[in-house]
Amino acid sequence: MNSTSKTSLRLAFFVMMLLPFPLSAQLSQGGLPWSFSHAIAPDTNNIVIVAPPVTEALAAEDQKSPLPYRYALNLPVDLGMGTAGQWTAASSGMTVWRLNVKSQGAKALILYFDRYNIPEGGKVFIYNPGRTQLLGAFTQMNNNKLSTFAAGLIYGDELTIEYNAPAGLPMAELHVSEVGYAYRGVAEYTGVKTGFGSSGPCEVNVNCSEGAQWQNQQRSVARINVKRGGSSVWCTGSLVNNVRNDGKPYVLTADHCGTTSSTDLSQWIFYFGYQSAGCPDPTKEPALHSMTGATLVAHGGNAASAGSDFFLLLLNAAVPDSFNAYFNGWSRENIPPSPSGTGIHHPQGDIKKISTYTAPLQPAFWTGGSKLAHWKVTWAQTANGHGTTEGGSSGSPLFDNQGRLVGTLTGGDSSCDSALLDKPDYYGMFSYSWDKNGTDSTDVLKYWLDPDNTGVVALNGWALSVQESESNDWITFFPNPVSDQLNIKVSSPERMTLHCTIHDILGNPCLVQDLSSVVNPEMQIDLSGFARGVYLLRINDGDRQVVRKIIKK
Repeated sequence: MNSTSKTSLRLAFFVMMLLPFPLSAQLSQGGLPWSFSHAIAPDTNNIVIVAPPVTEALAAEDQKSPLPYRYALNLPVDLGMGTAGQWTAASSGMTVWRLNVKSQGAKALILYFDRYNIPEGGKVFIYNPGRTQLLGAFTQMNNNKLSTFAAGLIYGDELTIEYNAPAGLPMAELHVSEVGYAYRGVAEYTGVKTGFGSSGPCEVNVNCSEGAQWQNQQRSVARINVKRGGSSVWCTGSLVNNVRNDGKPYVLTADHCGTTSSTDLSQWIFYFGYQSAGCPDPTKEPALHSMTGATLVAHGGNAASAGSDFFLLLLNAAVPDSFNAYFNGWSRENIPPSPSGTGIHHPQGDIKKISTYTAPLQPAFWTGGSKLAHWKVTWAQTANGHGTTEGGSSGSPLFDNQGRLVGTLTGGDSSCDSALLDKPDYYGMFSYSWDKNGTDSTDVLKYWLDPDNTGVVALNGWALSVQESESNDWITFFPNPVSDQLNIKVSSPERMTLHCTIHDILGNPCLVQDLSSVVNPEMQIDLSGFARGVYLLRINDGDRQVVRKIIKK
């Protein structure tokens, strides 16, 4: 990245740091396509055939370049509302557009939209021919300033895109520029989704006994569908906390995952909670909870050749509470961390696994690297296996025995091959990524994870999963986020006394105060002395209780 580009990136993100992060998520809204709910038969006559790649040639390429783990080839297409598919005028003024796409032999298909603009009220769905797998509805909530989008995986080699437009809507824009042809590393579709992933037999599911002490940390880890020009690859990343404890959705992964993908970030797909419920492999694939799109914040190490190989992203939307996510704490101490810990990852895009180390980490050079910027780790046999890492694990977090993130995976020689179980892996040091890959804010973590320059060396994780009150018609709060004074207004002054408590994200009480609504139905709580972050406000009037998250900016 040249100096002009770095300056532009720095200025753009300085402005971003002054703004609150978005509070809506680019997620599907649920529901059923019009054709499902109104018994419109599938259209089997209009199918666009996309020529499949030569998978033998792909296998030879993958053997030469195993990292990151490529699982799909992106095939160029020109499929849009004006050139393909079929429009149907349905009842009640509804108009339905459907496009069927097939690429023989694919294990799954991904859609990359280079034009996606949906008016309010329009809905996009994607499903398989048997109507047993459904994604959507995607709506105007998924629009972005680049007019791009991505959706997948649909298992098997055929899918349908359906757009539902109620009467009176402006024309939508939908255009697919690439179809991702998955040839490995995804579920085999046989009526039910089984055989998902292809990680080695030594791997340990994250909810085995080995993961019992790591329940918070595993909630941070995401499988990432990385779009890299003409390919799609699997990597792993994790949510990382910042000193403000404000839930800003930073994701940390590896530079070698994203170094050639900066123009494709709006089409990256992040899958959270992709794991087994217990220790055994499940018989059905876990549900897919995904978000689309991110922006590059900082990266360093030149894919590990000149540093610690980190890639810091900001998701385009806040992670919703329903994902039950966790933002990892971290340590930037530059001494070897504690002699035990874990790595949590998605090998070959499979469900979440955990690997355990019981010997101290050692500072090391990555093969071909010029800086002492990595931790060398050797994995241990545990009760349920001998977890290692594989392609797809790249970018995954390494934790010390305090549960703090200390590194991100570059690669190594370990695998489930019995001769390679004890071979080392290498994680870019968090302490090196903090401030040693360069001098610009786009080269380091510290500018983003400690934006107020407090000098914190170690930070705990952040999680706030609270069931907020659904009904609050008798009381309102504003503004939120708040700088100084939080206004509280009741609908009628006969509410005598309000008992207010504010807790921080760890549950510690920060304020206990009684407010009288008799004197004035609009009251204030002074938050000017509070640090920036997220707090939990509870108000009780003796009969009812309201619970709200308050963001102090």
